[in-house]
Amino acid sequence: MKMPQLQITLIQKNWLEGSSPEQDLCSHGKINLVIGGESITSGDEDYGVSESALALLRTLKENHSMQEPVAERLIFHGCGTMLMMGCPIGIDFEVRHEHGHVRIGNAVRYDGTSNTDVVKFPAVAVELSEKEYRREVTAFASEAMKLFAGVPKTFSDEVDRQEYEQFWREYNLLLSGCEIAAEQALCSGLG
Repeated sequence: MKMPQLQITLIQKNWLEGSSPEQDLCSHGKINLVIGGESITSGDEDYGVSESALALLRTLKENHSMQEPVAERLIFHGCGTMLMMGCPIGIDFEVRHEHGHVRIGNAVRYDGTSNTDVVKFPAVAVELSEKEYRREVTAFASEAMKLFAGVPKTFSDEVDRQEYEQFWREYNLLLSGCEIAAEQALCSGLG
């Protein structure tokens, strides 16, 4: 059996410790990330699951690199915010779309806020079909959103409510295969 070039597995999903499900607007948990047979995560660290899922969904149609990012990181640490910024800890890697294939490389894990807390994976470079990449990312994103089902949220203010609604609007559009601007009306049945 052929080893998958990319595996993104949600090992555990939870709300932030000390926060109620109604108050926590982002999910957290343990992620197993394997690229080209190499484990990028240890499986022990908590990451921002919903933010990571949205960042990865953005790469279904867009390239991602440090020079042209779709988000600060592709796998966020749990210390970030719903807007996916403010925490340098996490994992990043390049995603390039080329002729029906996706190339992944230049993986870097940022274990802390210092420049000495960086683990690079220079040998990690894989190519897989767009279909394989989409299947792995959408399976992860679909699993990540299950924790939110049936959980009413409370917001500290109207700005939080709007950001939360915007986050999930983009998430659902990308997960369903819709492009944010051009196809939004068509995909929502308004076109």
